Amino acid sequence: MSAQGLSGFYGSVFKRSTTAAALIRNAEASVLLLRSGSGSGGWDLPGGVVLGGEDPRSAARRIVAGTLGLELGVGRVLVLDYVQAGGQIGSGPGAARPGSQGDSIAFVFDGGVLATSVAQFTAGGGEREARFVPVPDCAGLLGAASARRVAGALEALDLGTVAELVDGKFTAGEPAAPPPTRKMMPPVAGFSGILGR
Repeated sequence: MSAQGLSGFYGSVFKRSTTAAALIRNAEASVLLLRSGSGSGGWDLPGGVVLGGEDPRSAARRIVAGTLGLELGVGRVLVLDYVQAGGQIGSGPGAARPGSQGDSIAFVFDGGVLATSVAQFTAGGGEREARFVPVPDCAGLLGAASARRVAGALEALDLGTVAELVDGKFTAGEPAAPPPTRKMMPPVAGFSGILGR
């Protein structure tokens, strides 16, 4: 097998994709969701694939600018979702397809709050339908994994943390154990006499 054939083989076996999305809200605390303009695709957060050599935050910024025409200051990471190959069936950023060759990692960043009264619009030159959806209605429009990402992102915003998911499900992270207490110096026989005790 030629060198190019081997690298192609290993590249397909050990393939891992990374996606990035942004949680954008409006003043009413509704969440911005997108779907393809034909109306046949599923709803999801604005996001897409992180390109080679690109960091996830820059990718989220690029995708939002390209899709919505908005230059947003993408904030901190809210969700980190590790999706095992074939572990999740769904649509949108970070969804693995049955029989997919590799695992994926999906990031959701804080896209901030837009001061707008517009509830629905088209984006990307009419290629996408976009609307602000009240949080309770998000679960009905999104796939299960995407709905959990949105829920995790909203919880992470409230708590100032990062939601960690595996295959779109919350993981029970173990709390960090405090370091064991120890004395700075081991006791030395006769040392307390030197100090006058």
